[in-house]
Amino acid sequence: MLKNKKDFFNNLADKWDEKDIVSPEKYRRIISEVCINKGQNILDVGTGTGVLIPYILEVEAEVNIFAIDFAEKMIEKLKEKKFPANVRASVMDIRKVYFADAFFDRIIVNSCYPHFEEKPSVLKEVYRILKKKGLFIISHPTGRKFVNKLHQSTHPIIKEDIIKEPSILKESIEPFGFKLIKGIDEDDFFLLSFTK
Repeated sequence: MLKNKKDFFNNLADKWDEKDIVSPEKYRRIISEVCINKGQNILDVGTGTGVLIPYILEVEAEVNIFAIDFAEKMIEKLKEKKFPANVRASVMDIRKVYFADAFFDRIIVNSCYPHFEEKPSVLKEVYRILKKKGLFIISHPTGRKFVNKLHQSTHPIIKEDIIKEPSILKESIEPFGFKLIKGIDEDDFFLLSFTK
């Protein structure tokens, strides 16, 4: 019996990669919007098994990638992939992290924002650790409608975890100090880019 979202995602870890339906082109599109440059500190929040990491490294190998997830089995699967030493993976909850203020140039939240509980705590922490003029990206490479339908039909524990329309997300996120600079809400691709 699943008790919480952590259990839910830990339970999916073993088959996460084989059930991934996202094409490499979609992952590359996300990374192109992240605008990665050499030497940057990048945080991959809710990294899962690290699906975005190869695409970040493909664009720029000389970056520092910090990959975090609250589901320890996801991080175990990520570590099995033997990424290079500049990829550091940790079991961590984005609501409370050990990183210094203004440490990250880019913070990517791919395919997990609706699952966050206590979003105000998440947004305060993201704001704290993001550099001035840094980018905060929320992405869903299969699109908003697909994700919402999937969550509502998969399991009761995530049925309320829906992606809201860009205008509603903008209204809920900007009061924490962010400014929306780009919004993409296509049938099969969703991405919002904020700056600090």
